[in-house]
Amino acid sequence: MRKQLCLVTSALVLLTACAEPSLQPGLGDLPLPRGFSPSVKEQTDAQAAGENLTEEEARARVDEFRVTRGSDVSEWPIDTITYKGFRNSGLRAVYLRRALGRYALVEAQNRGTGVSLGKVRAAAKTRAPSSAGEWWTNSIHKTDLTPGERNRAMSLPQIVHDTVKHSNQIAAFGDLPAIRGTAIQEAKGRFVPEFFAEISTSRENDRATSPAIAAGAARAITREQEAEFGVRSRLITGGEIAVSQRFTTTDTNRTAFIPGEQSEARTTISLVQPLLRGSGTGHNDSPRRIANMDTQIAVEEFRRQAEAHLLETERAYWNLYVARAVFIQKSHLAGHGNRLSSQVRSRADIDADPVLINRAGALAARWHADSVRAKAAVDNAEFRLAALVNAPGFTPGDMEFLPASAPNGALSVLSTNDTIEEIFVNRPELQQAILQYEAALLREGMAANESLPELDLVLEASLSGGSDGTDLSGAFRDSRRQSGNLMGLKFSVPLGFDERDARYKRRRLETVQQERQVLSVIATILAEVDVSANEYIIATQDLKAQRSAQQAAQRDLNTLRNRWNDGVGPDQGIAVLSALLDSYERVQLNEQSVATARATREIAAANLARARGVLLQRWGFKPALTDDVRGQPTYKLQKQ
Repeated sequence: MRKQLCLVTSALVLLTACAEPSLQPGLGDLPLPRGFSPSVKEQTDAQAAGENLTEEEARARVDEFRVTRGSDVSEWPIDTITYKGFRNSGLRAVYLRRALGRYALVEAQNRGTGVSLGKVRAAAKTRAPSSAGEWWTNSIHKTDLTPGERNRAMSLPQIVHDTVKHSNQIAAFGDLPAIRGTAIQEAKGRFVPEFFAEISTSRENDRATSPAIAAGAARAITREQEAEFGVRSRLITGGEIAVSQRFTTTDTNRTAFIPGEQSEARTTISLVQPLLRGSGTGHNDSPRRIANMDTQIAVEEFRRQAEAHLLETERAYWNLYVARAVFIQKSHLAGHGNRLSSQVRSRADIDADPVLINRAGALAARWHADSVRAKAAVDNAEFRLAALVNAPGFTPGDMEFLPASAPNGALSVLSTNDTIEEIFVNRPELQQAILQYEAALLREGMAANESLPELDLVLEASLSGGSDGTDLSGAFRDSRRQSGNLMGLKFSVPLGFDERDARYKRRRLETVQQERQVLSVIATILAEVDVSANEYIIATQDLKAQRSAQQAAQRDLNTLRNRWNDGVGPDQGIAVLSALLDSYERVQLNEQSVATARATREIAAANLARARGVLLQRWGFKPALTDDVRGQPTYKLQKQ
C-alpha cells in the first residue's frame, strides 16, 4: 500500500503549475534587460577601467563560437556531437548576442558615428529669433478665422495625450505583442501534465482444436474488459513521465485460466528520457526563451509604431499651425489687394491709367482666390489631425481647432549626457535586430540538437495484483502484489544527410544573415540620427535666415508703399505699382517661410527624438500590459 501511495503522490505532483501563464515575460524570463544594455555597460565599464577593445578583437569574440562558464572559456567545433549536444545553447546565444552588440558599438565609436549630436547641442543653445514683429502669431491662436463656428483650443501635450488615449491605430499596434505573448503560454503549455484514460472491451470466439483447451467445449470463448487511466507529462529535460493504473477483468472457459473469471490491477510508472536528440533543459527551454524574445520584439515594434504615429500627430499639429498662418497672411494680402485696387481706381483721373487699374484688380482677385485655397488647406489640416487623434468630439466639420502651443520650444532637444550609447539602448529597431539575432542563435542550437542520433533511455516500474471474480478493489488491495521493472535503450541514426541536417544548415545560414542584418540596421539607424540632427541644425539656421529675409522684404515694401502714397506721374505709375504688387507678394511668401521655418524646427526636434528612440520618453509614456474593454490582454502607452 505504501508503494501505491507513493505512485499516487507522484501523479498529484504532476498536476501542479497548471494555471494560465502570463503573456508578459516575468522576472525569470528573457530578455531582461533590453538587448543592447549588457553590451553597452560592458564597453562603458571597460573604457572606464582603461581597457579598450580593437575592432579586430571585438570581431574575434563574435567569430569564435565561444561560451563562458564563469571564468572558464571553451571552444566548441561546430559539426561535432560534442558541440551539438551542448546542454546550454542558451548560454552561447547570450554570449554571442552580447559580443556582437559590443563589436557594433566599438565599430561605431571608432568610425565617429553620431558626432552630429554635439553640433545639435551647440545649435540648441542658440537663442531662436524672437517672434516680435510677426503680426500673424497672435491671430493663429484666436478664433477669428471662421466666424460662427464652435472652437476648441488645443495644446500639443493635450493632443498627444488624446492620441495615446483614443487612437485606434495605436490600440491596434498594442495588440501585436499581446498576440505574440500567447506563444509564451504555448511554450510553457508543452510541459503541462495531462490526464488520460482508455476503456476497451473485447470478445474472442475461437474453435477449440483440442478437448483440453476449453474443457471439452467446441469453442474457446474469452471476454476481456480493460480500463486504464493516469497522468503523463513532458519534462524540461526532454523526457516523458507517466503514472497509470490499469484494471483488467477476464471471463473465459479456457482451461489455462483457473478460475475462469478473474481480475488484475497493475500500477505503472514509466520514463522515456532522450540522451542525445531532444535532450537537455537548454534545448527544451529554447521555445519559451524564443517566445519571450518574440514578445519583447513585438513590444519594441509597438514602441516604434507608436513613436511614428505620435511623430505624425506632431507633424499634423504644426502643419495646422502653418496652414492657419498662411490663411491669415493670404487673407491679409487679399485685404491689401482690395484696398490698393480701390485706391488705383480712385486715382484714375490723376495718375492711374486703365493698365494700372486692370493689373491691380486682377491681382486683388487672385489674392482672394489664394485665401480661399488657404482656408481649404486649414480644413484639410484639421481633418488630418482629427483622423490621427480620433478623440470623441474631435469633429472638424463644424469646429475650429485653435493651436494653443507656440513653436518656441525645442531648446531642450538634447540633454547633456546624450551619447551614441544611449541610442543603442533606446532605439527600438536596434533592440529588435539584436534580439532577433539571439533568437536565431537559439533556433540554430535547437536544430543542432535535433540533428543528433536518437538515443533514448526507457525505464518502467510496476506493481501487479489479482483476485478471483470481478472484484477490482480486491485486485488493487492484493497483499501479494508483485513488482516488475523494465530497462532499455532505443537507438536510431540516419545513414546519410537527412532533413534534420538540412534544417540545421539552414539555421546556421539564417544566423549569419541575421548577424549581418544587425550591423546593417545599426549603420542605417546611426545614419538616420546624423541626418535628423543635421536637419534640426539646418532648421535652426534656416529660421534665422528666413526671419532676416522677411524683415528685409518688409522694409522694401514700406519704401515702395511710401513712394506710391506720395504719388507718381503717369510715366512711372506702372513701374511703381508693379514693384509694389511684387513686394506685397514677396513679403507674404517670406512671412509664410518664417511660419513654416518655426514649425519645421519643432518637427525636426521631434524627428530627432524619434531617431534617438526617446520620443515616448519625451512625452513621459512607456508600453505596459493591461486589459482592453473586453477584458482581453493588450499593450497600451501609460505614463511613466
